[in-house]
Amino acid sequence: RNSINEETPSLAGIGMDLEKRNQGIGRKLLMVAAGMGALVGCYYVFSRRHTMLRRSAVRAKFSTVALDLDGTTLNTKHKLPQGNKEMIQKLVNMGINVAVATGRSMSGVYEHLRELELIKPIPVLCLNGALCLRASSDGKISTIFTDPVPKESTDKVVTLANELDFMVQFYIGDKVYAVPKNAKHVELMKRYEVLAGHPQIQLKDTAELEALGPPAKILVLTEDPDKLIEVAQKRFGGELHLVRGSPEPFFVEFLAKGVCKGTGLMKLCKELKIDPQTVVAFGDGDNDMEFLQYAGYGCAMKNARQVTKDKADVVLEWTNDDEGVARQLQRLLDQGILSPTAAKEE
Repeated sequence: RNSINEETPSLAGIGMDLEKRNQGIGRKLLMVAAGMGALVGCYYVFSRRHTMLRRSAVRAKFSTVALDLDGTTLNTKHKLPQGNKEMIQKLVNMGINVAVATGRSMSGVYEHLRELELIKPIPVLCLNGALCLRASSDGKISTIFTDPVPKESTDKVVTLANELDFMVQFYIGDKVYAVPKNAKHVELMKRYEVLAGHPQIQLKDTAELEALGPPAKILVLTEDPDKLIEVAQKRFGGELHLVRGSPEPFFVEFLAKGVCKGTGLMKLCKELKIDPQTVVAFGDGDNDMEFLQYAGYGCAMKNARQVTKDKADVVLEWTNDDEGVARQLQRLLDQGILSPTAAKEE
């Protein structure tokens, strides 16, 4: 009897251990089930988001195409690929609105307009939205609107550049003026000339530069644009709109407050009586973020900066060297959602 009584607590203990173990297994199974449910939920949300995106694109109707140049429509050699050239010509001939939106001055756009040989003038948003022109392939231009940097702000940027020994460029009309002070400045100036595709007009000092009047855009060349932006933001606060250089970050652009490609696109749409929701925009750089957001359908190139991809409606599977612009536009044409009558059908 004593042996039985001694063994009984042991059996009870085993039962309790089994019960605890079963409870532990049950909890683990619940955790696994919860995890699986979360994964399924995330997959559903992700899938639904992209499905909704595709469906919204299919339902939408677009009649205007707005194109960034460097890193987007132009390849990495800053040349216009044949496929993109033929697609732009095709759209203009069809009656679809085409506009260029670039950080370049107009003097850096002429070469590509001549190459396009378009049958009619198109709007060109220059200087990241600070200047908008109507330009034709034969070189004729007319101003649609401009938003220059105020004189007080201009003086502050020039002062900062002088303090840091950085080179300044002014953009006035279709001209670019520069004041190189040393060999490093000349090197950066030539580097920008290769990027933009046109030479700057050299002046002897900043006094001569400022005497030209308020610029639509100021550009400060430096090998450390992030440091310049940090210093400028502390000094100017929200007084000016700053843009990190793209696609090669060796400069910072200073624009009037509120001026960017996005606001420029909105102003252009208002001038031309175009619904922004009928615009398909393409871009790759930091200066394209608002531009892609404000358009009805923003397309980021595969080679775009991540911050820009995050703002786009779709990230293309092609880079600017793959003629990604032409490929995506052909896809939209094939789907029947890009046409000259899109605005009327809405």
